[in-house]
Amino acid sequence: MKTIMIYREIGTDLRTRSFFRRDIEGLLNHDTQMVIDFSGVTFVSRSVADEICNVLADYPNLSLRNMAGDVKMMYDVVVRGRSAPRRYDDLNAKHVTLRTMEDLQSFFSKL
Repeated sequence: MKTIMIYREIGTDLRTRSFFRRDIEGLLNHDTQMVIDFSGVTFVSRSVADEICNVLADYPNLSLRNMAGDVKMMYDVVVRGRSAPRRYDDLNAKHVTLRTMEDLQSFFSKL
């Protein structure tokens, strides 16, 4: 089993989804059981937490370890948000179907 120490490989303050994905991709493979260890990581943004979920979906042989404090809280918020559909009960919006670029242009020109 391969362990990836995030603080050593990427840093302790993870703010940008694209940088996280770029940096982690080079460390992962599909053929080995791997663990991403978050020991020492003090911050992950919501977008990075969401990207962690995407990486887990792409690499079923991957697991997480040692998320704590704000890092764990943010990850849990994102996981809960992904499992519960968004509801906008008080939103009064009309569904619009736009099939062409002209339809789109016409729609936005009337706003």
